[in-house]
Amino acid sequence: MNTEALVAPDAAQDRPQVEKLLDRLNEPGVAASLNVLLDNIELLAVIVAGMDGLARKGELIGDTLAEVYGQMRAAGRASGLDPVVTTRQLATVIPTLAEASPAINRVLESPIVEPEPIEVLSEAAVALVDGLRAAESKATTLGLRGVMTATRDPDVRRALGFVVEVARVFGRDLARGRRFSASSRNETPERAR
Repeated sequence: MNTEALVAPDAAQDRPQVEKLLDRLNEPGVAASLNVLLDNIELLAVIVAGMDGLARKGELIGDTLAEVYGQMRAAGRASGLDPVVTTRQLATVIPTLAEASPAINRVLESPIVEPEPIEVLSEAAVALVDGLRAAESKATTLGLRGVMTATRDPDVRRALGFVVEVARVFGRDLARGRRFSASSRNETPERAR
């Protein structure tokens, strides 16, 4: 290879440096590395341009982050939240949630979060509260005879029928060794017997 063609006339005194460079280029490892760089030159150009843009806009990015932080602190003060205290509280809550995630996932995957069970549980909760208020206001106490008399009321009979059907399905599932089952929810009382 003619090294004189590569060397500028005013750099004749740097000829030993050019020869060292040419010797390095002839090394297989250096040549392979240069080939990898050349194969990825477009990616390298994008990375360099991105770093250049980041360096040029670093001050603007820093100012923007500082402004966002200031707005968050102001919003925290306006709402009465102390960012330091809130951060500490989150630091304690997040590990607890991570530990509880298997249980949370079981609940979310169970039929309890489907619309129908939620509706039934909501109705039961309202009935419990209303029943408690009625029992407190009337000072309701019943003996065996009062219970027998109460079964004449169609609402009581309907509720007792519901309780009996729930007990029947629950007992059947317990006998089968199931805690909950999607198929048992779809069975009618006739099929469950």
